Formats: sequence, C-alpha cells, structure tokens
Amino acid sequence: MPKESSAQVPSNAVSPRGSSRGNAAFDPRDGFGPNYRAFFDLDLGQRFEWLEHDGVRLAVQRFAPPGEARGDVVLVHGYYDHVGLYGHAIRYLLGRGFRVHCYDQEGHGLSDGERATIASFDRYASALAAFIETIPACVGVRWIVGQSMGGSVILEHLDRNPETEFDQVLLLAPLVRPWQWPLNRIVWLAARPFLGSIPRTFAANTNNPEFMALLRADPLQAKTLPVAWVTAMARWLRQFEARAASQRKLTVIQGGEDRTVDATYNLALLERRYRIEVLELPTARHHLVNESDAIRAEIWRYLDGR
Repeated sequence: MPKESSAQVPSNAVSPRGSSRGNAAFDPRDGFGPNYRAFFDLDLGQRFEWLEHDGVRLAVQRFAPPGEARGDVVLVHGYYDHVGLYGHAIRYLLGRGFRVHCYDQEGHGLSDGERATIASFDRYASALAAFIETIPACVGVRWIVGQSMGGSVILEHLDRNPETEFDQVLLLAPLVRPWQWPLNRIVWLAARPFLGSIPRTFAANTNNPEFMALLRADPLQAKTLPVAWVTAMARWLRQFEARAASQRKLTVIQGGEDRTVDATYNLALLERRYRIEVLELPTARHHLVNESDAIRAEIWRYLDGR
C-alpha cells in the first residue's frame, strides 16, 4: 500500500504567466520537497506517497482541484520522463475539476530502479495495474491518459485487463513502433552483444524551447539509452503487433512532425486493433504535453469538446 508523505504544500492550480521551470536549485538526493516543487514549478497542493511494488518504490503524486471533483484522471508519463515535467497537463485537468493521479515509472524520476531501463514491459504494466488499485472508486468521470511510452503501458494494461473501464482512454503520441525502426532495429541487433548503452541525444521533440532547456537542466534525466530497454521494447512490440482486434475505444492525438515514433505505422496498427478517434496536429512534434502554447491550446480545446 502507498505510504503518505507528511509534506504539505499550498494549493495553487493557476498556471503563472511564462515559466519558472528549471530556474531553481534541485538535487535529486533531496527527493520530493520544496526544491523539487520550485525547480519544476509544480507547487499545486499535491500529496506525495511511496507505492511499494515488486521490490521497487514508486514515487506517487496526487493532485486535487478546489471544491468538489468531477472525476479522476490517471496520467502516465513517457520514456525518460517523470511527473515533474507534466505541470501543463496537470494544471489543465485541475482547472476542469479533475483529481489527477500519477507516478514516476520504475527507473524514472524519483522512483527506484536502474535508470531508464527495464527487463520487460510487463513490469511497467503490472506497476500501472497496482497503481490503479490504489485509487478509490469514484462516482464521476474516469480517464486514463498516456504520453508516448505511457501510451504503450496503458495499451498493455488494457489488453491484459479487458474488463477495466474508463470513460476516456487518451493516448498522446503513443509509442508503438519507434521512428525509423527498420533501420534502427539493425543497429540495435548489431550493438546488443557489445554495448550496454549508448549516449542519449536530446532531439528537439517539441516546438517549445523552454521545455528543451528544462530537459537539459533537469538532474533527473538519464544521459544514456540502455540497450536492455530497447530489447524489452522490441519484445513488447512483436507481442503487441500479433494480438487480435479489440472493441476498445481510444482517442489518439498525434503530431505531424513527430520524429520519435512512427506515426503512420502506429496509427494504421491502432486502427486495425481498436476503435479509434484521431486528432492530427500537422506542426506538432512528439512531446505533446510540453508543446508550444498554441499547440497545447489546440489540444485543450479539443479535449474541452469531449
């Protein structure tokens, strides 16, 4: 069961003009606290907990809107990410009256585990299932939202647990097959026997320079791409591609300038396997929750209509 932190912070669900993200001091050894909240501009009255799962401590944050909530949202971050980077999405959801439940996945952010790697995507999926069980049943709307690898984890969870019900399953630039995978697969196969990891490159995955600066300053960012993680991803991809169709409804938002995932292949596969509705944003790149102000505003308008 989760262990609640005694840390209490003032509630403030209004996003400031501009951004102060990355402009404070933060040492990962300090963990969750005032320095973390200042560095990531994420001081929203959230409750911090530890969730013990399969020998690993996962760092959990829960956010509540002022007044009565209209429902709950499970927010699942992407590869290399952590909850601290998701302030824009959390503020949007709080502003619409939702409670937001999120955690740093194994090997990410404040959670335990070898950095940015995993033996099998099964561990990500089982952790999500355990996390969902900690959320009290609600009488309102229930959403689950995943960015990039967070979408992969959600898809795996839903395939394993077809009885799980959400009013909305929202995938933002979901990772199914990575960009240029046929070529990169050859590189991976050649490197696998000899290399444990390769240096990470910080590609421009949004049109938002503030976010790119934050990534480079973020002390929770892994600096390498472990070959073991690519192996786990490739194994999951083969399994996912082979599965039968489902009647599950999904909403997918995808950027037209995404060079992290293979959007064309992924959308075709998801359309074969599920009943999906797609919002395509021609100028958006990959990290949609941290895109430019204009692109995020377009996403929020779309979601308001739902």
